[in-house]
Amino acid sequence: MMNRSGWRVTVGRRLVQAGFLALFLFPWLPVILGKNGGTDSPALTSWLLPFDALLNGSKILHGSFPWVVIGPTLFILVFSWVFGRAFCGWICPLGTLLDIVRPLAFWQKKQNVKPSSLNSAVRFRLLVFVLAASFISLQFTGWFDPLVIFNRAASSLIYNLALFDLSNLRLFPFSISLIFLAILVLEFIRPRFWCRNLCPFGALISLPARFSLLNRKVTNTCTYCGECRQVCPMRAIGTDPHNTRYTDCTFCLECESACPKHGIHFEFGHLATSKWEKDTDHAKTPAKTISGDYVRVKAVPVTRRQAIELIVAGGVGLVSAPLTALARPKTGLVRPPGALPEGEFTQTCITCQECIRVCPSQALRPALLEGGLTSIGTPYLSPRQGACSFVTGCPQLCEQACPVGAIRAIPLSEMKTGIAKVDHKACLAWDQGVKCLVCVEACLSDAAKSVNGRIIIDEEKCSGCGRCESGCPVTGSAIRVFPLS
Repeated sequence: MMNRSGWRVTVGRRLVQAGFLALFLFPWLPVILGKNGGTDSPALTSWLLPFDALLNGSKILHGSFPWVVIGPTLFILVFSWVFGRAFCGWICPLGTLLDIVRPLAFWQKKQNVKPSSLNSAVRFRLLVFVLAASFISLQFTGWFDPLVIFNRAASSLIYNLALFDLSNLRLFPFSISLIFLAILVLEFIRPRFWCRNLCPFGALISLPARFSLLNRKVTNTCTYCGECRQVCPMRAIGTDPHNTRYTDCTFCLECESACPKHGIHFEFGHLATSKWEKDTDHAKTPAKTISGDYVRVKAVPVTRRQAIELIVAGGVGLVSAPLTALARPKTGLVRPPGALPEGEFTQTCITCQECIRVCPSQALRPALLEGGLTSIGTPYLSPRQGACSFVTGCPQLCEQACPVGAIRAIPLSEMKTGIAKVDHKACLAWDQGVKCLVCVEACLSDAAKSVNGRIIIDEEKCSGCGRCESGCPVTGSAIRVFPLS
């Protein structure tokens, strides 16, 4: 039963979580206003991904070393050293969503939580796997980074639900990410299952959190009732309720709220390692450092078996990254202006869908299987939905929003996303002799011309913007933009 002060703590934490969630979702507000209200709102880049330490580390290993990522990355690591994994419990938007859906799993309250001496180490192996693979490809970072997963899911949900855009409904579960849906399902099995066992970002910040300056302490009023262990979503409290694993503890304060004796509090103190224990017998604990009424247990070193498992995980990551190229088809997709060559693009894009969010004409769409398995979720130009606005005054927002450099800044004169080709059998001017000049009038590069009443495309001048395909009155369009290679 939660005590009275516990309600205040819980409400306060929920308000902080809601505030950060609203902050991270705010960049989507101009998109909603622009489409539903018709206002010309400025596009905002993500306020979340720049502080993604896992993504920034992967970018550095991939060969991109932007100095601008050093500051935010160090901030998160230092924050985790001071406050432990409080980022996971108070700030992380995916963690907030898990806390929101957890009450729906009402049957979890009836389960008898057995104390756990060690949480799964899979997340550390997954972290090494992702970082090793990033030397060659950032795809795995995009798949398993929780902040990218949230960004991708939010983009899909807002476009398909908030904006009532059902044109891409067939891509809905894929663009959201099956991994995101799996994370929600796991939450109904065990609280914070993803955070405890699989999250590579959580594994990264748990390294400095192991020596957290913020400590959980239990007074002598503790009756060993186990209420704190029952409510801990991270299973960070061992068999002895005095013990805390700071690599798991998110400082959610649930244990403090549940303690019937008010015997749990949090304060800054000595460097924490694996746990704090009640000092019962100094003579029998030579490996412990005495500190007041408590003793600090020294950190347990990595075993030989664990080291081998981490090395194997890194090796699998190095091997898996180049194997993804085997699933890539010979022909790619029409990519955003300034996109890297197809092979480099699919290895660099993390499918965060930031470029899709900021596209003013909504011409970018997430791919399903059009470009092969490695292209699922990557952006491609769909002129039938809307032509690229880069040629009509857009300051290449897709390049500004891309957090990994998969889209480069290019001058307007160098824009060439693809080549438009006319289907003579479907074109009204070719098939029926109708004087249809819609594509000619729409073309801004003077690539589409009417010669003896027939539409001809000058491939040298064609930029592949898709304005011709977007405006064609024929069902399905008689003129289509094809990728350069």
